[in-house]
Amino acid sequence: MGLVYIADEMNMKQNQRPLESQTVEWKQSLGEWKEIVETCAAFATSDGGVIYVGISPKGERIGVQIGQSTIEDLVNKIKLNTDPPQYPGIRVIGPEMSAVIEIGIEQNPIKPVWAFGRPMKRVGKTNQRIKRDEAQRLLEVSTGRTWDCYECPEFADRDVDKKAVRDFLRRADAEQSTPIGNVMKNLRLLADRKYTNAAVLLFGKNPERFFVEAQLKCARFKGVDSVEFLDEQTFEGPVLTQLENAMVFVMRNTQRSLKITGKSSHDVIREYPEEAVREAVINALCHRDYTSAGTIQVRIYDDCLEVWNPGSLPHELTIRKLYKKHSSYPRNRLIANAFNRAGVIEHWGSGTLRIIKACKEHGINAKFKIDMGCFIVTLQKTVSNTSQVGSPNGSPKSSLNGSPKTEEQIMSIIKSDHHVTTDAMANRLGISKRAVLKQIDKLKKLGRLRREGSARSGHWCLI
Repeated sequence: MGLVYIADEMNMKQNQRPLESQTVEWKQSLGEWKEIVETCAAFATSDGGVIYVGISPKGERIGVQIGQSTIEDLVNKIKLNTDPPQYPGIRVIGPEMSAVIEIGIEQNPIKPVWAFGRPMKRVGKTNQRIKRDEAQRLLEVSTGRTWDCYECPEFADRDVDKKAVRDFLRRADAEQSTPIGNVMKNLRLLADRKYTNAAVLLFGKNPERFFVEAQLKCARFKGVDSVEFLDEQTFEGPVLTQLENAMVFVMRNTQRSLKITGKSSHDVIREYPEEAVREAVINALCHRDYTSAGTIQVRIYDDCLEVWNPGSLPHELTIRKLYKKHSSYPRNRLIANAFNRAGVIEHWGSGTLRIIKACKEHGINAKFKIDMGCFIVTLQKTVSNTSQVGSPNGSPKSSLNGSPKTEEQIMSIIKSDHHVTTDAMANRLGISKRAVLKQIDKLKKLGRLRREGSARSGHWCLI
């Protein structure tokens, strides 16, 4: 704190006094200390500024009385009620019985600055609270760090799900014996020797214990509205596990048909293109606003499938830009990087285009919109495919009504995860491991499937 007493009052004459503006504010007395603190935060978020205490709303000099601890108390109130803490420069102009206090605040390098738990900014002559999305954007721009880069102090070694780490290594074709500490360092999931928020979501046993809304909800409704549930499930745990559980739910609650192709085996036509559904769920898990009170939702109706993602688009993107080639602005960079390393996403910024392409080939309309603070992807059936399942070019042989043959289910699971284990397939399908092995053997003999590499570190190949 720089404290200066100035006896000469020439600077405070009416014709020389700075008018209220983007960088200047007048306050009558120290009784308005809460407003003074908010202005300090607003100035620090913006371009800095000066507060004059002892000036009436009309600009008249009325002065304030300066006691033994007046300045110290004021500085402490500003410091303790701002985040990051602000340390103003103070000048006392005039005699102590009727002084004007000049409070100088510099622009803070980390933005926004909060006052009493609220992010503030200066707009013209007023202080305004910043919305959550804008606050997050300012923080990312000023620090170069997204929300998932910050540490979660309560998360410890005991909270790491070793199975989730092994699953990641398997997906990334990495050595299973890689120490967990090395995995965390390679993925930059440690900050000052503390686990980051991304580490919690990727490898936490119970991420929802630290972030209550880190869930994915799926529902199948009767008809075309959200009134009557036919099936509903909430998934928790590591985000990669949530992804696979959501895909299994969609497979169970959407129809499929068989198309005769003249080959030795038939093709399965899905109600919605799997690639589009998967991309929409991945987008939600990677780019959702985890500070929001909402949860990711997958809603299945008779006429469409929707994926609701809490949070608006990044400041640089618009809905219109999503329909053409655009840059990637990941809300959670570390999570997106881990998904990329695991082979879950291929190219950043191409997700919406992949959804559009897959839907177009399937005779489905892909739509994007922002509503109620959520980014919503809608896969909308057209009139031609509402009455029957499958591609317009296909000839459905028989509807499978959500219960396809086991071998087709196995092929679908392997397509979404080439490293999936037979135990995992058995758990998903609700059958014995022996039954899974029997169907895999059958698929091998039909020339539709083969195994490359060892049983432990190899992967499946669809033919």
